[in-house]
Amino acid sequence: MRKIVSLIFFLAILTPSFAENQFEKQTPKLVLNLIVDGIQTEHIATLWNYFDDRGIKRIFRNGLVFTDQHFNYYSGGSASDMATFSTGATPNFHGIIGNNFFQKKTKETISIVSDERYVGIGTQYGYSPENLYASTVSDELKLITNGVAKVFAIAPNAEDAILLGGRAANAAIWIDNQFGKLATSSYYNYGLPSWCNEINIDGTMEQLVNFNWTPLFSSFTYNYPAANQKNKNVPFEYNASNYKNYEDAIKIFKQTPYANKVMRRLTIKAIQEENLGNDNTPDILSVKFTLNPPIETAHELLTAEKEDMYLRFDKEIKNLLDTVEHIVGLSNTLIVLTGTQCINLHPATLNSQKLHNGVFNAGRAMALLNNYLMLLHGQGNWVTGYHAKNIYLNERLAEQKKIDFRLIEYQAQRFMAEFQGVASVYITNNLYNISGLSETEKVKNSIHSKKSGTIYFTLLPGWIEVDNNNEPIGISGRNMISAPLLFYGWNLHEQKINTPVMATDIAPTISQILKITKPNACVGKIIPFLFE
Repeated sequence: MRKIVSLIFFLAILTPSFAENQFEKQTPKLVLNLIVDGIQTEHIATLWNYFDDRGIKRIFRNGLVFTDQHFNYYSGGSASDMATFSTGATPNFHGIIGNNFFQKKTKETISIVSDERYVGIGTQYGYSPENLYASTVSDELKLITNGVAKVFAIAPNAEDAILLGGRAANAAIWIDNQFGKLATSSYYNYGLPSWCNEINIDGTMEQLVNFNWTPLFSSFTYNYPAANQKNKNVPFEYNASNYKNYEDAIKIFKQTPYANKVMRRLTIKAIQEENLGNDNTPDILSVKFTLNPPIETAHELLTAEKEDMYLRFDKEIKNLLDTVEHIVGLSNTLIVLTGTQCINLHPATLNSQKLHNGVFNAGRAMALLNNYLMLLHGQGNWVTGYHAKNIYLNERLAEQKKIDFRLIEYQAQRFMAEFQGVASVYITNNLYNISGLSETEKVKNSIHSKKSGTIYFTLLPGWIEVDNNNEPIGISGRNMISAPLLFYGWNLHEQKINTPVMATDIAPTISQILKITKPNACVGKIIPFLFE
């Protein structure tokens, strides 16, 4: 017994040092993932001369720059992209079809990370990564280091933070929509880090959430007019006090430069307080920023607001890079910067040039579809739910009426194909075993048997889907433009590469750099240019 106890004690001491020694100096000590909503290579080129040499320019000049990153699935929201970046898989494998999904059992549309089994910390809602069916790079790193590696994820919204962190993260941190405080879930044993609690208590978060966003520079220096112009002296102004309630103000706050300021501060705090990159065991820190202001044409660089967000973001990046260089060292840090799926031009802009465009609101379409099916088969709630191009039909009602459900599917498919703006309509059960056709394959990659509807459709070029508040829902693949992908730091040399890469390639490439197993559902390929 004494020998067994001694052996256990010896192994407990050995494990951390073993984890460190197996990596030695062959891998970066810290992987810093920076995901930026709305960033576009064209925007960077337009504003290039306005950026600081030690900010955005520093990464684009000195990093390995891929100008043409593609997504081989249709977006149901940024959560899908976060999961794909983390797992190297598409939604049909990792299960994250969007920020929200229609829950068939309760017939409610809920957050993709909603989980009542856990208690919110700093929020009244319980969340977890339960619906993420694939492992992430950070999960694999945790496994191979026996939990020694540290993993943190920070984002304005819970969905993004949780899916960037994966199942094994120490903590995922976000800004609560109701109270504007930093929050997490009891799912994470680490809880809410003390450095987050301090920011909550000392009034920093309250001060930042009560924002007053006006131009950083003189109005005449901006290339574009403001979308929300107040007067001649102030091109635009967004003030928290102007909104009906605190929750509305928080929602707008998350689309201002002040949210990016919070993200940058938390990134530095995490590195400092958690000693990330401080030993030979790699750590991973993933952070979400945004360049989409609270205006309708959010993805376009046609407004002073968008321009101002870029210029302020440049300052945050400069501050962040300087800090990382000082604390961890850029040669010890692999920085991965990428963007989410976004559209190039809003329908309003296309319309101004008489180009084909439109806005699709599903509410009316679902009502008409249900009436059509009632006309054919009698009274009933034939359409039980809808979310982000997924239509959920009532199979139980068809059984009760002794109607072949395949007939209902076919009739719904044909009816939806007649709507203006609809490009293609699919019966999802027919998609799971197909391969070889690029359009159909992309749709197949976007759905999941446990989450998606009976019918899935896509929109024509120039069309977007909006909710009842006129907010875009996901991104139609035909409207989506490629996003930049950059690797900077560590031992990489500057290079600009126009060869297309896929969003699914990020995870296996990071895994290769860290010398760990790829995530278990990964379909992406290792990007060879990093190893030449």
